[in-house]
Amino acid sequence: MLLPAEIELCETIGITEDEYWYFVELTQAYNGKRPKEYDEIPYVVNGFVATFIGSAMAGNIGAQLLLGIILTVVSILLAPKPRAPKTPPSLTTAGQTGPKRFAPQTGFNSVQELAKLGEIVPLVFTKQETEIIGDYKYYYGGVRVNTRLLWSQMISLGTGQQLKALFMIGLADLAAKPEFAGYAIGDLLLKNYINKKLALYIMTDGGRPQEGPEKYSEGTLEPQVDRNGSNFRDVMSVDWDEQLGAIDTIVSSARTPNTQVQFGAYSPMPNSMRYRVPYELVLKQKNLKSDNKRDIDKKRQKLRTNFPRYASIVNYNGSDTNRNSFNVEKNKDIQYTIGDMDSETQYGEEFDPWGVEDVKSAVNASREESDDAIQVGESYLIGSALAVCIKKSRPIWTPEHYQDCTFRVDTPGKIDVRSGTEGLQAAHSGYQLLTLQKVAIGTISNSKVCDVTEIGLKSKVFKQVTSFPNVNSHPGAVGWNEQNADTTEGVVKRYNDDDGNISLGGMSKYLTRYSFFRLQARVAGVGEADWNYIDQGIPFGIRGNSPQPQYNFIRINHRSTPKKEYEFRFLPFPGNLIKRDFVDRNNPVRILSSAGELLSYEISPNEEVYNIYFKGSQEKLRSGDVSNTEWYLGDLPTDVDGGKVNRILETVDGTIPQSTRWIEVDRKTSNMDANLRSEAVIFYKTQNYGSTWVWSTRDRPPHWSAYFGNRNQTINGPLRNPNTITIGDPYVHPYYEPGDGFRYGVGPHIQTFRGKPKHRRGEYYGIIKYEMLTRDVDPIVHENISTSTSGNGSGLTVNIKVYLSPINNQYAAATWEINQRGSGYKDSDRISIPATGNFPGKNNIDIVTDFSEFVSDPWPEGKNLNPFDALSDYYQYDAERSSHQDGPEHEIVYVNEQSNLGSPPPYAVDNAGIANVALRLSSSKEWNSFSQFSAYIKEGIKVENIAKGRPFDVPIFGPTNLFPEIVYALLTDKKFGLANSIGVSSVDKDRMVTAAKFCEANKFYWDGVITDKQNVREFIYQNAVFNFLDFTILGGKFSLFPSVPFNPSTYVIERTQKPLVRALFTDGNTKNLKVSFLSPEERQNFIGTAYFRREVPNGFSETESITLAVAEDDLLTQSDIEKLPIEVFDMSDFCTTQNHAEEFLQHALMIRKKVDHGIKFETTPQAALGLKPGDYIRFISEATHTSRFENGVISSDGVVQSVGNNSLTNVNIYHWKPGTEEVKESNLNVVDGYATDANLYGSVFTVKQTSESNRLYKVESITYTDEGLIELSGSHAPLLSDGTLATINYDPVNDFTGV
Repeated sequence: MLLPAEIELCETIGITEDEYWYFVELTQAYNGKRPKEYDEIPYVVNGFVATFIGSAMAGNIGAQLLLGIILTVVSILLAPKPRAPKTPPSLTTAGQTGPKRFAPQTGFNSVQELAKLGEIVPLVFTKQETEIIGDYKYYYGGVRVNTRLLWSQMISLGTGQQLKALFMIGLADLAAKPEFAGYAIGDLLLKNYINKKLALYIMTDGGRPQEGPEKYSEGTLEPQVDRNGSNFRDVMSVDWDEQLGAIDTIVSSARTPNTQVQFGAYSPMPNSMRYRVPYELVLKQKNLKSDNKRDIDKKRQKLRTNFPRYASIVNYNGSDTNRNSFNVEKNKDIQYTIGDMDSETQYGEEFDPWGVEDVKSAVNASREESDDAIQVGESYLIGSALAVCIKKSRPIWTPEHYQDCTFRVDTPGKIDVRSGTEGLQAAHSGYQLLTLQKVAIGTISNSKVCDVTEIGLKSKVFKQVTSFPNVNSHPGAVGWNEQNADTTEGVVKRYNDDDGNISLGGMSKYLTRYSFFRLQARVAGVGEADWNYIDQGIPFGIRGNSPQPQYNFIRINHRSTPKKEYEFRFLPFPGNLIKRDFVDRNNPVRILSSAGELLSYEISPNEEVYNIYFKGSQEKLRSGDVSNTEWYLGDLPTDVDGGKVNRILETVDGTIPQSTRWIEVDRKTSNMDANLRSEAVIFYKTQNYGSTWVWSTRDRPPHWSAYFGNRNQTINGPLRNPNTITIGDPYVHPYYEPGDGFRYGVGPHIQTFRGKPKHRRGEYYGIIKYEMLTRDVDPIVHENISTSTSGNGSGLTVNIKVYLSPINNQYAAATWEINQRGSGYKDSDRISIPATGNFPGKNNIDIVTDFSEFVSDPWPEGKNLNPFDALSDYYQYDAERSSHQDGPEHEIVYVNEQSNLGSPPPYAVDNAGIANVALRLSSSKEWNSFSQFSAYIKEGIKVENIAKGRPFDVPIFGPTNLFPEIVYALLTDKKFGLANSIGVSSVDKDRMVTAAKFCEANKFYWDGVITDKQNVREFIYQNAVFNFLDFTILGGKFSLFPSVPFNPSTYVIERTQKPLVRALFTDGNTKNLKVSFLSPEERQNFIGTAYFRREVPNGFSETESITLAVAEDDLLTQSDIEKLPIEVFDMSDFCTTQNHAEEFLQHALMIRKKVDHGIKFETTPQAALGLKPGDYIRFISEATHTSRFENGVISSDGVVQSVGNNSLTNVNIYHWKPGTEEVKESNLNVVDGYATDANLYGSVFTVKQTSESNRLYKVESITYTDEGLIELSGSHAPLLSDGTLATINYDPVNDFTGV
C-alpha cells in the first residue's frame, strides 16, 4: 500500500501505482548484487550444489540436513493480514472465528435434535485440576459437553409424559463416569429435579444401558414395565406390539412437530339455537297481591322461554329446503345468515315488568362473536363437512343489518339446514342441530420410513359452570309441565303458604365434556392421493372434567415391503353428530385413557395394512354418560332409588395369550341355481366317495374354471352322512390344501330337492377358507355369572371369557362384560367376580352406574335443564363455558418413529464404543421444548500419558489436559486418531514428551471438546501457539516443541536464558535475501483481550476476560489507551486459568511490539547442515540496501522531492525513468531544490545506503529450491542488551497496563 507521500510522488511525475511498484522491485533486485568486497568468495549457484549432492558424501550430508517447517506464534502474528481496498489497514487476530467448535459456555434454550448420520463423534479431552491458595480452592479444567441425541421415545402417562432417550457424550472410553450433579437440561441442573421422576444410566465405555450398576443411585424412578407386567432390563427396549412385550431391536426417534399440530372444532356458532336466562326458584307467596302474582308468572314464563339467537344455516346449493343430516357435495355452496331481528321487537312487553334487555344483550353478543369468528379464506366445520368461507355480504354485522356468509364445501359431510325467517327465529337445544364451528386439522408426516408411528396427544377437555344456581339442591316439588310446585305438597308450597323465601345455593365447578375426532392416513409423496379413514367408522374421543391436560397416544403399525412414509390426519368430529348417530344407538366410540386397556384393531384401505393400538375403552354411550347430573332439578333418581350398572371400569385380568393356527377367513356356499358366481361348493359323488372342490371368485362366465383339485379326488372318510362331518374344524378331515397358502374345509351341508334341475338335485357342502395366523387363543366362555357388591345393589351378572396358555394349558387371562345390569347400585360401590372354572376370580372392581333416569326432555318438558351438555357443540346459558369455545382442544405433542432392526443397535463407531447416557424423565408437564441435555466431564478420554514416561516399559493411560498428549493421541491412536495415515513412526515422540512436560510445568492446560471435522495440521497449528508451542514437521515427522526458552530440568519458562545460536549467515554464503516488514500501522501498540472460562465443578462455566496493552510513555491517560486498536484472542474453548490467558496475552503483545520483520534467503546445503526449524541463527549483512522512506522523484524541470528527506545533496542514488527496464546508479547534487544533472530529470530515485545488520532470527522453514539450493526463512528474534529475548524477558507487572 502506497504511503501518502508516495502517492504525491507518483502524481508529481505522472506515473501509475503499478509503475512505482515496478521501480521498487527493480531497485531491490539491483541492490541484491553482491558488494565488491565479496568478489573473491565463491558464488552460490546451482551448479555447485548439483555437483556437491552428486558426490560420494551426499549421503552423509543429506542425513545431517533436516528439512522441515515450524509454525510459531510469531508467524501467526506476523502473517499478512487481509485488507479491504482503499481503506486504512486493520489488524486481524489470530484467534478462531465463526461458530464455537468446542464446549458450550452458558446455558441453552434450544430444542435438541436427533444426531445426523455421519455427524462427528465428540472427543472429550479434560482433566480437572485443583489448587489451594490460602483459604481458597481453585479448579482448573473440566468441561460441559453438549450431548448428541441417538435414540428417543415419548410415552404418554395420562396426567403427564415420560421421555426416554439415549444421548452420546463422546467417543469411549472416559476415564471416569460423570457425577450425577453435573447433568443439566438447558440451564437447569438435573439434581434440582425430583429424584422420583427420573432415572439416569451411564456407559462410559459404550454399550446399551441396563438396569443395574449403570444406573445412578440418585434417580429413583422405577423401571419401566411392559404390557405383561415385566420390568425392562434393557433400558432402550420398546414394548413392541408384534412381540407382545419388550424387545431390544428397536430403533426409535421422538420429535415434537410444530406445524399443524393443533386440531379440534372450536368457536361454535348457533344454528337455530336457543338462549335461556339463568334458572331461578321463584316463589309465589300466598298473600301477594294479584298484580304481584301476575308479575311472578311473567318471570316464570321468561325462565321457561327459549329465546332465538337469530342465526342459522339457511341455504345449500341454492335451495332453502329444511334438511337434517343432509350429505353435501364438494364445491357446493352453503349459506349461513346472521339475522337482523331484535329480541325487544319480537317480544315487546310480553315479559313486563322484567323486560328482555338482558336477553337482547346476550343474543347480540353471540351474533357478534359469530361474525368475528367468520373470516373469508378460513376453514370451518359445518356439521361434519369441511368448507371455506368465500364471501361475506358486509364487513361487519350490526343489529340493523343481516350478514350472509357463503362457504364452499371442500370435504363432503352432513349438515342441517333451517331456512328463512322461521329458521332464524327457531330456538333448538344446543345438541339438536349440526352447527358451524371453526376448525383446525392436525397433520403428521413421517420424516423417514419406519415400521411404527406413535402419535402423542395432549388434550384439554372440560366444561365449566360459573355462578349458576345449584339446582340439585332444589327442595320439595319441582315445577315443570307435569307438576305445579305451588299446589303440590312439599317445601315450596309450605314456604309459599307462609310468605317465605327460598334461595338456591350457587354452583361453580368443572363438569364432564367429550371431544371427538376421526383418523385418516395415506401414503406420503403419491401425488394428490386421497385420504382414507382408518378408524373403522368409530370416532376417537377424549373425556375430561378439568383444565388439566391429558396425555394419550395412538400407535399405528404400518409395516410394508418396501417400507414407505405415511401421512396421518386428525379431523374433528361434531359432538352433536355423536348424539344423533351414536348415543343410545348401540354404536361404539373409542375413548382414549391412559388408565384403560391396550386395545387394537386392523384395517386395510387400498391394500395398505394398518394395525392401530391405543389405551382406553370402546364404549356404547348412553344418555346418562353424556349428560352432567348438575343440571337436574332436585334429587337425582339414583340418589333415591339406586342405579343400574353402566360400565365395569376394569374388564381384563392378565395378558391374553396368542397362538399361530388355522383361522377362518372366509366361507362360501351355493344355492345350486347358477354357475357358481362367487360361490363355493363340494360336489359329492356317492359312487366312489370322491368329490370336486370349487372355490369361485369370478362373477362372470366361465365360472367352472375356478375349481381346484381333481375332478375325482378321493377323500379319507365318506361325505354321504352329514352327521359324521365336523363343520368348522380345520384340523379334522376332510380338508384340502391346493398350495395357495390356504386350507379349505367342509362347510355347511346343502340339500336340494324339487325346484332344481335334475343335475343339481342332491346333497352338497359349502367350503370354509382358513389361513395360518397368529391370534388370541379361543376362550372358554362362562355366561351370566353373578357378582357380589360392597353396597346394596343386586342382580349384576357378567359373561366371562377365560384364556388358557397354549404352552401348559393353565390359566393365563380373563375378560368380562356385563350381562344383566342389576339395580340399586351407586358409583361408590365395588363389585367382585367369583372364581369360575379356571378363572381365579377378581375383587374390588370399580363401576359406573347408569343415570339414564335423570336424562329427560329439557325443562319444563322434563326436569333436566341442560341434557346432553357433555357433548353439545353449543351452549344455552351464559354461565356455561366449554374448552372448545376459545381454541382447539387437542395437540400433537410428539411423534415416535420406530423400526425393528432385527438385532440390537450396537452404539459403536468401528471398533470404538460410544460413551453414552440414558435418561428416563417423567413429568406432569408437556415436553414441547426439551432443551439441550449436557454432562459435566471431569475426566475425559483415556490416552497415553507420555509425560509420565513408561515405567517397566508399560505405557500409562489416563485422562489428559496437556495439548501435546492430545496431539500425540490424534496422530497415533487406532480408535479415533490417524494411526493408519500417520502413526507413531511419523511422530517425533521425544520432542512431544518435552512439550508435554513443558505444558505441565507451566500449567498450560487444554480442556475442551472436538466436535467438528478438523484439518489436523490446522487444528494443531492454531492451538499450539496458545500453549507457547511450535508445531514442527521435521524430516517428515510431526512434533510440538516449546517456542520459548525453558529450564531443561524443570521445564519451567526461563525468561533470562540466552538463546543458543546454531549458525551464522552473511552476504557471502547467501543469495536472494528478502525481507518482509510489517507496516507501521501494524507495528503500533494495541489493546489485547484474551477470553478464558472460569469453571464451576458440575456447574456452568463463566466466560471471563483480561485486557492489557503494552505500557508506553505516550499512553498517559485512559483516553489515550482507549484510542488504540483492539484485538481479541478467544481461548475460552480450552483455557480455564487466568494465568494461562494472561501469559499468552503478554507474550503476544510483546511480539507485536518487538518483532517487525522476517527474512528469507537461499544458501548451500553445507551452510545449513545440522539446522532444524526452531533453531536460532545470526545473520550479518553489509550489503547495500534501500528504504522506501528515502524514495523520491525529480520532476521534468529538475525539482527534487523525497518521501522522508528533502535536503538531499551529494548522495549516491538508484534512479529509473518510466518506460525503461534498467535501474542506473548516479550521484545526486541538489542546489536550491533542483538537481544539477539534467539527465536525471523525470526520474524516480532511491538513496543508496550501506550499513551492517547483525540480527538474530528463529528458523521457521528449511526447504529445497528447484535449483537444489536450500531456502531458509526465519522471523526476527530481537534481543535485549544482555542477550536475552526481548519477546519473553519482560516485566509482567510494569511492562503492561490494564484496560
